[in-house]
Amino acid sequence: MTAMKKLFSIIEKKGTITNKEVQNLLHVKDSRALKILKELVEAGVLQKEGKLRGSYYKLK
Repeated sequence: MTAMKKLFSIIEKKGTITNKEVQNLLHVKDSRALKILKELVEAGVLQKEGKLRGSYYKLK
């Protein structure tokens, strides 16, 4: 299973995902996880909720 498939699988099960969960799932650092999430938000796939440390992402 590819990394993105794992990511979407977790979002579908839980409904949301956090930056920390992306870091742990994909084995990347904070900055890379934020970049991945930002690209998915800009592509219209995910929607960001909350601000700073309390933020999470869900499918649009």
